[in-house]
Amino acid sequence: MALREIPEPSGIRKARTLPASAYSSAEFHERERREIFQRDWVCAGILDEMPTAGAWTARTIGGLPTLLVREKGGVLRAFLNVCRHRGSPLCEEGDTHSGALIRCPYHSWLYQLDGSLARASGVGEPEGFDVADYPLKPVQITEWRRMIFVSFDPHAGAVDVGPLGSAVDAYPLESMELALWDTNDRQFNWKVLLENYSENYHTPFVHPEIDTTSSEDYPMVSDGVTLYAWDRPLRPSDLRADQIRSALLPGEPGWEELASIPMDGPYGLGGYLTVWPNLMMNVFPGAFLAMWMQPLDATTTRVERRLFVRPDMNDGARASIITAHGLVHEQDVDVCTRVQRSHNAGLDADGVLATVEERGVYFVHEHLRTRLSM
Repeated sequence: MALREIPEPSGIRKARTLPASAYSSAEFHERERREIFQRDWVCAGILDEMPTAGAWTARTIGGLPTLLVREKGGVLRAFLNVCRHRGSPLCEEGDTHSGALIRCPYHSWLYQLDGSLARASGVGEPEGFDVADYPLKPVQITEWRRMIFVSFDPHAGAVDVGPLGSAVDAYPLESMELALWDTNDRQFNWKVLLENYSENYHTPFVHPEIDTTSSEDYPMVSDGVTLYAWDRPLRPSDLRADQIRSALLPGEPGWEELASIPMDGPYGLGGYLTVWPNLMMNVFPGAFLAMWMQPLDATTTRVERRLFVRPDMNDGARASIITAHGLVHEQDVDVCTRVQRSHNAGLDADGVLATVEERGVYFVHEHLRTRLSM
């Protein structure tokens, strides 16, 4: 069976790497924070970790303190975590509270869980003051496949992961159970990890334990904010899984059958999604890894990882998946940290991009250039 030809992205042959300052400059980081993380839809976390009904919590997303609130009826809302009186945070990051009203700890202004100001006791009679005019400032929030996204741009349209996102519709991501949770502040720029995730060029050298490059290639297609890569056999057999991965593109009729084919190892039958700007997903028939990032500054990134497996998976398979994903992540963290040292030293690579293996890096760079008008 002939492998499906994957079109080459227009312009990749002329593409060049980004300057070191794009990964180390405080000024460049501020541009990204303002033009990307405060305007695009960004992954803010996973549904499982959102507050329960009648509760709220605080997180910093895209550099902005954000209040996540679940109304009594179950509606999830987001607001800027700032009192409309004199700017006090309503909740400290990482704390969770519950009750009928959100109380500002500074002067005790009270807010309903829908964000409206309920009472401003002791404020007196400021001219023209009306509690109806001082709700919390809303942040757009939505859910897609167990993931939570927010946008600080009130004019942003609905989040749209496109047809490549819908290619994982048949995978039972919501019913899988948590097998691994970790959060770490890493010493590299967020794009270093995003670029690393979005290519397979490094695998034989950084991840020799899982190298399958002699038997599989790693095609990539992109549409809108989503890049989809997958493991494809170079010499397809008559197995249905081989036929699907060789002849079809993600999301085409028949692709959904992969979701019900038994896994053949920790990285078997994998689909790998980069969702601009900060979400990475490994999707398998029996497991699901979500990894998302929050840039803390130009050279520090908070990396969140959650690994889920099917509830009926046996202990041996579960342990194997946890071990394999942990090893790969630590290897990636190590190489990304070393690459960041070059950026911090101001050393421009002045490099080219591999026209097949680094199409995902090109995807990242083109989105960055578009957002920053580079």
